[in-house]
Order: sequence, then structure tokens, then C-alpha cells
Amino acid sequence: MITNNLGIAETINNAINQRAVYGVSYSLLGLEQNEQHYLGYQGTGSDKIAIRPDLEYDLASLTKVIGTSTRILQLLGIDKIKLTDTIGNFLTNLKHPELTIKDLLLHCSGLPADIADVSELNRAGLIERVKQADLIYPTGSQTVYSDLGFILLGWIIAAIDGDLADSLNEHIFKPLAMNQTGFKLANQPPANFVPTENLPQRGGIIRGQVHDQKAWLLDGQSGHAGLFSTLSDLSNFASMYLHYGIFNEQPILQPASFALLKKFYQNGRTLGWQRWSPEGMKIWHTGFTGTSIALDLDQKTGFVCLTNRIYPTRQNQAWLKWRKLAVGLFFEEPEMIVSSTITD
Repeated sequence: MITNNLGIAETINNAINQRAVYGVSYSLLGLEQNEQHYLGYQGTGSDKIAIRPDLEYDLASLTKVIGTSTRILQLLGIDKIKLTDTIGNFLTNLKHPELTIKDLLLHCSGLPADIADVSELNRAGLIERVKQADLIYPTGSQTVYSDLGFILLGWIIAAIDGDLADSLNEHIFKPLAMNQTGFKLANQPPANFVPTENLPQRGGIIRGQVHDQKAWLLDGQSGHAGLFSTLSDLSNFASMYLHYGIFNEQPILQPASFALLKKFYQNGRTLGWQRWSPEGMKIWHTGFTGTSIALDLDQKTGFVCLTNRIYPTRQNQAWLKWRKLAVGLFFEEPEMIVSSTITD
């Protein structure tokens, strides 16, 4: 049972009242608990529209755990891949084919965090830069959160399953009844999406198109960003993790997947996820657009929190401290200084 639910509610309401964000959708989950809250507005002016259930949020880097890491754990569970497999087994034209799947999942590959001057690239140029990226530190010697590693993991899933979007839909979203989750949900009206940033170079306020520039260049589909989803869908996802891989009596993840998550703790990380502390199984992740998910697998509780904190500009970073406080309250350690940097 979540003990700090009132503190979490107060924190989120304070964030809205102080204009850190205009609105928030959040859920608090347990084995027999699923309370969902919709507060505030999507934005200001013509975007002053009340937050309502089933609004689509750009998940940004939550794509890494909701989609990519979960499918990789599934593939590990059925022995389609091994953590020690080198990425050169699956992909071509790599400068560093010797990197392993484990290196990418733990963000210790040596790859840089991002690509410089990505706005000057086209799709082919970005693919070339990712595949030919230099290492900035010896593999395994540091932890540097890297989009590049998860772009590569998405390509590996596609190499195995045929297509990243189809794979995630078939193996994760459909079994979890996540019917409003996916890449490039162009069949829905723009009003179903919360707006993100005002980007004049892309026509103004972004609504229904992926915000992340690299994912946008990759046709909206990538292992590091690009998924859209709703609070109710992500609550289903969280429930599956809290039930150790089971949803509606169907296995989505194997028990071995959770043993692997528990096995690894490296500079605040396990496979794909951040770990709040070396003790216990408290895992979490954030996204640049303001999204977050936190799961206490020991207490079997979850906290999903969705905002569009970059509306109308990423210059407003006030939400980051409120989000950190809310996650700390959820984990019952609000004063703890996390050893790893927030990956927003």
C-alpha cells in the first residue's frame, strides 16, 4: 500500500499552482489499487483544455523501458539473445561491433550521450553518425546515459523481429490491452494529444508528432524515444511489473527477467532502468517531456506520472525538482540523494 499518497498529491498540486506545469495525469497502483488522477490543463490560451482520461502523451525516454527494455528482457527470456552477445551479430557498418547488449542496457558502452548538431542531419546522416560514433570512455569504466545505445537496441529488435513497432505491439502492447500506445499514432485527431514544445522550425506547437529530434528523423520510430501512450495504458504496464510479469493470467515477462533486474546495480542502474538504491527493487525512469514511472517491486506498488513540462518551452525546468520529490515520496525516501543523475 502506498503510504505517501497524500504527500504525492500535495506535491503535484503545488507544482501546478506554481506553474511548474499546467496539468498532470498520475496513477498510484498496488495489487488491488488503481487510482487515477487528472489535474489542471494542457496549456494556456487556446490550449487551456482540461486534462482528461485517455489523453495521449509523448513518452520521450520512457520508450526505453516501456518498449525497448521490456522486449529485450522477453528476448533474453526465450534465449533469442544473450547479454553477452555483441551488437555486430545483428547490425552492420558499426565502428564498434564488439559492444554487447549488456553494455547498452547499462549505459556503460562508452558511447556518448547524444549526437551533436542533430538538427543539421537527415535520416541517413543520423544513422551513419550513430553507427560510426566514437567511444568517449573505455567500455565498462563509466556510466553515461546514452540515447545512442537504445537506438541501437531498437535496431537489434527490428533485426530479430522484423519491425520495431510491430514487435512491441505484438509482444507487449496487445497482451497488456495497451490499445492507445504506439509510434506515429497518426490515425487519431490532434485533440487526443497533449501539446509539447513550441518549435517554430517545425511549425509551432507540436501536437501528435514526436518531439525528440532524433526519433523524428527516424520517422517517429526508435528504441530511445517516440512512443505515445495514455495513463490508463501505462497503468496496465505497471501492473504487469508489479505482478512479476503476469497480466490477466498471461505471462508477459519470465521470472528470470526480474532476477536479472535484481542482479545488476551499477552506478544507479540496472538493465534499462534506474535503480533508486542498491537495496531492494525500486526501479524508475524519466522522459524529457516530463514523464516518469516508478515501481517498487518489493512492496508491489507503482506510480505513473505524465506531464508536458516542456510546454511551451523546455526553458521551464521547474517541474524537475517537483517530480524528483514526488518519486522520493513514493519510494518513502524523499530526502535521499540519488546516486545517478536524473535522465530527463
